[in-house]
Amino acid sequence: MDFWLIIRFIFLIILIIFGIFFFIVFILLRIIRKYHKFPIPSFMTRLIDNPIRRKFIQKPEKVAERLKLESGMTVVEIGPGKGSYTKAIAKKVLPEGIVYAIDIQESVINRLKKRIEKENITNIIPKIDDAYNLSFEDESIDRVLMIACLPEIPEPIRALKELKRVLKTDGLISLSEIFPDPDYPRRKTEKKWAEEVGFELEEQFGNWFIYQLNFKIKPKKIN
Repeated sequence: MDFWLIIRFIFLIILIIFGIFFFIVFILLRIIRKYHKFPIPSFMTRLIDNPIRRKFIQKPEKVAERLKLESGMTVVEIGPGKGSYTKAIAKKVLPEGIVYAIDIQESVINRLKKRIEKENITNIIPKIDDAYNLSFEDESIDRVLMIACLPEIPEPIRALKELKRVLKTDGLISLSEIFPDPDYPRRKTEKKWAEEVGFELEEQFGNWFIYQLNFKIKPKKIN
C-alpha cells in the first residue's frame, strides 16, 4: 500500500475520532448548562475568540458595521471576552464615543484593561457590572451588543428588561449567537424573549450556524 495513502488514512481516522470527541463534549456541555447556568471561564474566551472565527466566521468589523454606529455614541458590550469586537466598535464611535465593556468576572475585566492600556485605547471602559442592575441612567445608551452572552444569563428576560431601561428610545440592542456555543439558542427563541420585553426586530443577519439580530424598542400605542 502507498505510504502517503496510509498517512492520509491515519489522518482521516484521527479527524473522525476528534470529531466524535468534540461532538460528545458539546452535547454534554449543552445538557449541563441547560440545568446549571454559570459564566464561561475566562480562559475559554481565548479559545472562543480565535483568529479563524474573527477572519472567516464572525468578523469584528462586520459585526460593528451592522450596529449602525456613529461618532459620539455610547455603547455597552456585555461579555467582551478578549475585546476584539469591543475594539472594532470603539474605533467606529471615535472621537467622542465611549464603549463600556462589562462583565461579572474580574479576571475578564482585568485582562481587557491590560490590553487596552498596552494598545493605548482611550475610549473603552472595562468595568464589572450586573446585567440585572446596570449602573447606567435611564435612556442613556445608544447601542447594546451581546455576543454569545444572553443565553448564559440565568434569567435572560430579566436582563433584557434592564437593557430596555438604559437604552435610548431610538437605540438598538444587537444579539449574536454561534452554533458551537453550548448555550446556543435558535433565532426564534431570542426573538420571543425580546418581543416579550417590548422589543421588535429591526434587522437580522446570518443563518442557523451564526446570526445577529438587531432589535429596537417597540413604539407605544397611542389610544
